[in-house]
Amino acid sequence: MGNYYPKIKLKKNISMDVQNGIGFLNYQEVKNKKFLVKKFFPENLHYVLSNNFSKKEKEKIIEEYTKLIYKNKKKEIDKGLKDAKENWREVEERYFRLIDGIFKKHPWPKGSYRGFISIWGVFPRHIEQKIFFFPYKHQIPEFTNKVIAHEMLHFIFFDYLQKKYNVDENTTIKGRAKDYLWKISEIFNSVIESWEPYSKLFKGKAKPYFNDGGIFKKMQSDWEKEREIDEIINKWIIRSKR
Repeated sequence: MGNYYPKIKLKKNISMDVQNGIGFLNYQEVKNKKFLVKKFFPENLHYVLSNNFSKKEKEKIIEEYTKLIYKNKKKEIDKGLKDAKENWREVEERYFRLIDGIFKKHPWPKGSYRGFISIWGVFPRHIEQKIFFFPYKHQIPEFTNKVIAHEMLHFIFFDYLQKKYNVDENTTIKGRAKDYLWKISEIFNSVIESWEPYSKLFKGKAKPYFNDGGIFKKMQSDWEKEREIDEIINKWIIRSKR
């Protein structure tokens, strides 16, 4: 394997997962997305979303709940971590070679890439810190591979954008919604995940999980015709800035 490919460290860290839960709890308060949090929080924890608790009390409930699950499901979580490491080792070399072709051998940004196992149903990423979360179990076999590959695709996509076009994930596009760039990055991921070489490696295709206004199908057509990352970026991001 090329020596510039990142070695991803998959870990268990209860404190990080506490913060993961708290972060999503705070997200629903800031973004008014309580309905979304209900989809990802277990039903027996929905009571914490009420206004009967202070912010500090809610965070304490999340912390205690997380610790309890890690204690009660230790064997399952440890097995999930072991399986995730083994499954990723089986695909990582082929994955990185595929990404090389998509991004024209753009070097991966240096740093410590860390994935943290999670009890929650949401797997955020932190681009600058090169941190992401993945599930300890899922009904889809080897689903952790899909999550790891998805988040790593975001890392190199935004690094490519920043280095080549001076655009980062917080850049706003004139005349577009504030979350336009985030949506484009997710749609791009879905396009690549539906591309046959990628979907064969990870055993399944993907499509956007939000209303994309038809962008996915158009971008998918663009990719199938050209298979050219700069054309995609120019059409859907750079020209949109003008």
